[in-house]
Amino acid sequence: MGKRKKADSEFVPKVIEDSNGEDFFACIPHQIEADWDEKWGPLLEGLPLNVMFAGFKNGARAGKQSLVEVCYWPDLATFHEDSERKEMWYFTKPTNGYWIRVIFEKATGRWQTKKFKGKRLVRSAFGSTFMQAMLHTTMGGPEPDER
Repeated sequence: MGKRKKADSEFVPKVIEDSNGEDFFACIPHQIEADWDEKWGPLLEGLPLNVMFAGFKNGARAGKQSLVEVCYWPDLATFHEDSERKEMWYFTKPTNGYWIRVIFEKATGRWQTKKFKGKRLVRSAFGSTFMQAMLHTTMGGPEPDER
């Protein structure tokens, strides 16, 4: 295995105001670069380094909120590439019953994500750019029972 390049902080949370004047979190991950790993870097180039969901939950004390973060990491064994697409699945460590499928469509440059709880699809998103797709993927934060 080649020497892995140490990444900066895996994501930069962005607080964004929507058209209704309300704020939400979106975590835009770094994309894997060709020099990330001698073997895997060139194959995985462009896919997210991880996928993180963040949000606030109400604490036990009234008025007290805490930040909840759930991070999904790539499972290299799930990587698949053909002439039409590049795809990989992401899981938490330890696993929490949820997983994410990230798909890049080569012909259109479109990104798509699908979040599952077991076999049940709970959220999907897409975008014409990586940033747009990751924004739409993560802006809803974690599911209520996701940890």
